[in-house]
This record gives sequence, structure tokens and C-alpha cells, in this order.
Amino acid sequence: MRARSALAVYSLLGLSAASTSNDSDPVVKNANHIFNVIHDSMRQWGSSLHHNGVSFFLATVPAGTQLYHGTSESDPINGTEWLAFEPEHAMVFARPRGGPHGPGGPGGPHGPGGPPPGEGGDNEDDEHRGEREELRRRHPHGSTEKDFGPPSFEDLEESSTGYLHTYAAVQDLRLLYIDGMSAAKTQKGTLDSQDVLLFNGTIDNSAGRGPGGEGDRARKACDMAEDDWAGRIDGVLRMEAGFEIILCKFERDLLPVRITQVKSRARDEHEKTGGGWKKDEHHGPPDGKRRGPGGPGGGPGGGPGGGDSAGWMRAVTARYDDIGANRVFINYENFVTAFAHDVDLFTEDPKLPHLSHLTYSELKPIQKEVTALALTHDARESSWNWRATTDAVVIRYSDELTYLASTKISTIDALHEHIEKLLSPFIDYSERDAVLENDRCATQFLPVQLQGGKSMAARAVYNVAHTVCSTLLEAWVEQELASAQNTIQTLIGDLAWTTWKECRGCEVNEICVVPIWPMGTVEDYNNPQCKPASNPYDGNGENYWGGMHP
Repeated sequence: MRARSALAVYSLLGLSAASTSNDSDPVVKNANHIFNVIHDSMRQWGSSLHHNGVSFFLATVPAGTQLYHGTSESDPINGTEWLAFEPEHAMVFARPRGGPHGPGGPGGPHGPGGPPPGEGGDNEDDEHRGEREELRRRHPHGSTEKDFGPPSFEDLEESSTGYLHTYAAVQDLRLLYIDGMSAAKTQKGTLDSQDVLLFNGTIDNSAGRGPGGEGDRARKACDMAEDDWAGRIDGVLRMEAGFEIILCKFERDLLPVRITQVKSRARDEHEKTGGGWKKDEHHGPPDGKRRGPGGPGGGPGGGPGGGDSAGWMRAVTARYDDIGANRVFINYENFVTAFAHDVDLFTEDPKLPHLSHLTYSELKPIQKEVTALALTHDARESSWNWRATTDAVVIRYSDELTYLASTKISTIDALHEHIEKLLSPFIDYSERDAVLENDRCATQFLPVQLQGGKSMAARAVYNVAHTVCSTLLEAWVEQELASAQNTIQTLIGDLAWTTWKECRGCEVNEICVVPIWPMGTVEDYNNPQCKPASNPYDGNGENYWGGMHP
């Protein structure tokens, strides 16, 4: 065919020669990872799959945004505490003092969360405050079997009410957003960006400091915000089963909107709603199996508060694609990522980055960049929305690449024909030039004024788009179908776009299930499936986060 023969005369060495930058540049070498950092940001889906975040952004939550806190207390909270973006998330922690465990483990009545030692409104000694610290009552690194399962009847009888606090931001909240699933307390690297990089391995996980060191983590983050970052940061934005904020000064930055008592769960209601099982069954499930966090099903559990696992997970999965409602603005023009440094982040796992093996001399430059970011930039600076640009690239090529690599293409001519249709808008058929065609294709979604831009985001996005387009051109001149499809399949593996794991066609009562700490299996990660929203984590299979799923 004419286009194929014409293109064949162009050596693909020309495309290589037109490479955008020196391949020794970490931003070029890791352009695919930086692209995904941008694309996954503030998305529950992408951040759950690429859960080991190694990047830091400046984020703004606009004044007036409503945020939520679940607790046993009916009075407004002071000091350092946790906030949820979704009321269903906070309602899981709207439970009584000393009440049952929430999603994943022991903790305190405040939630999401409890005040770090020395903070909050309760006059308790450090030991008791430490027991109350954690927003989400999840398991620390060293969770044991006894931590799992439903609340006991003795716990339920202690009290059966809690409160949902609704607050509004008094002014724009200036936050440091730590990407990935950075609120998940795992040994898989989810905490590296905090414990290794920001806090230099100083987090205290001992008794009285809160499960998983969360109290110490919150205190150190707020000390750093005040001292190292000159008070320019109000808190930290992270993600677990929902996005959350560790806010350093509730009384300064929030206006109480309302405080409502959530529905109580008495013992008989607990039995009726599937939160547990009858006492005459020895406080355990009839089949004798150990269950996961939240009781039968292994999913998040509501305890005696107003939250329920189905409602919570529906709220969480509604944020798969975005936090929504303009509740968070990210500065994409200026951010920090370990991917921009000449360090090997994949020595422990070929697919997931880690920081724990890096030396102090390797970590120090990244630490300095985070400090400089906080001191010299602002989330509200004029910034191109590079995440929207990554969306345009992914939406345009994700399905197309899947199709080209599939068995639905049965001949090399069919593959060439489809590639030509993709690339024809960038071809001048009167004067073929593969290098120009590649560049026109690569810059399709880049605004003209930003083409050739020096920002990290601009370079990473252009390099990924350039690679996609050059791979299509390369496959167009391949003479063997298997070879051409292998080229495309290799590209798909390198890009690692999370769209390729999305479920197709879930029913209205189903959600697409991916591991969200501490729930989920290896199979859920490798092959996400539609499952009933009422019981998304069915407890079958090897727990993705370690050990066997209860």
C-alpha cells in the first residue's frame, strides 16, 4: 500500500535521532513513571494500583469546602486531627469511646482519627491518648490475628453512639499532597515517602504512640510544617480507602458547620445488619474462619457508628476517577518526585518503587527539593493542568493500543491500515517525513505555547506521547504481524496505564474491586473484577498486603 511503502524509506534511526533529550536524564528515563504520577494524582483508582508514591505536590483545598470528622465527642475538635473528604468515610469512626474497632484495627474515638499525644480536647494521659490516636483504626505493620474480626458484644454494650462533625475551611488550606496510597500502613513501601524520606526513619511505633506510629507521624509533619516550611503548609493530604487530611490546627482553619449524632447500633441491630453473629455462636462466624477487617466479608466495617461498608465503599469508588467538585487544586508545574533523580527505585520490586534502600546522600537532595517547594511555591500559582493533558493522551491511545496488540488484528495489512488511520492527521502525503509526523502526533494535546517547555511535567508528557507515536510508526513499517504486535505489547507494559486494569460493564449494584489497604487479594490486584458493593472483599485468596486474606 502507498503509505506503507512511502514510510518504509524513512529510517527509524531518524526518529531515534530526534529524541527529545539525553537518555541519561532521569526525567527522560522515567518519563513513563512521572506521566503516571501526574495521571494518578487525586484518583483513588490509579493511586491504589500505583500505591507506592514517591512524589510531593502542593495542594489547595478552597475556602468553604466541607470536610468531615467522626468521633465520640459532641464538642468541636481542637489541635491536630484527621479529616475525610467523604462523610461515609468519617462516619465509620463516629463511634463511642472504647467502642469496637473500625476498619482494620484498634484506635481511638476520633476519626477519621484521634489527636496525637499532647493534642486534642481530652484530658487523658499519654498512654490513653496514644491508644486513641489513629483516625482509621487500622492495623499497624505488626498486626496479629487477634486484631481481626468483628467487635465484641462487650464493646458494643459499652456505648452505642457517635458523632459526625461537618466543618468548612475558613480559608484556602495549603497542603502537601503525598501521592500513592500514602496513608496505608504496610511493609510494601507505601510509607517510604514519609517515614524514610521526610522523617529520616524516626517514626516511633511503640505503645502509646498510636497504631502504626500515626500520632508520631502527624506530630512530626506538623512540626515540619511550622519549623522547616515556615508555616506555609497547614497539613498533609494522603489517601487510604478515601482521601484524608492531617490538619495541624483545627481551631484556626475550620468553621464547625454542624455536629450530628449518628444512628446507634444496639446489640439486636448489630445482629440483624450483618455486623457480627449471635453470641451463642461463641462470638465467631459459624464456619469458624477468621475474617478480615470489618467482620464477615473482610471489607471495611462500620462499628456502631453511622457508617456501613457498602456505603463507604460506594463513596470511595465514586472517587476512582477524581476527588470531584473542585475540592482540591494541584500545582502540576512545580512538584517533587524521586523519579527525577538518578537513583534506582526498583531494586526491591521491578514494578513498585521503594525508597528504604537509598542512602542518606541519595535522599538528601530530594528532601531539600521538598523544602524548597514548600518555601518558594504555592498551589494556587498559575499552572497548566497537566493531568488533563495526560487524560487526553490516555483516552486517545489506551483502547487503540489494546486493539492493535490483540488477536482481533489477524493480518499485518489490517494492522498497517489501522495505524495509518490513527496517524493520517499528522501526515503530509505530498512530502513524507517520519520525524515531523512523529512530532506532530506527539504534540497534539500540548498547547503551542508550552511545546518545548522545560518543566518536568511538560517534558515527561511530551516524551511519553513521543514514544507512543514513534512506536506506532515503527509498527507501521514492520513486515511481520507478530513482531509488530510484540513492539506494541512492550510499549503497553512500559506505559503501565491503569486504564488497562479497569473493569468493563459493572452492574449498578457492583463496584470494580482493587486492593485498598487493608482489604483485597493478589487476584484483585492482577485482575480487578466487578463484585457486589455489599460484599466487595469476599475473603477468598491470598491477601495482597501480606499473609492470607482472613
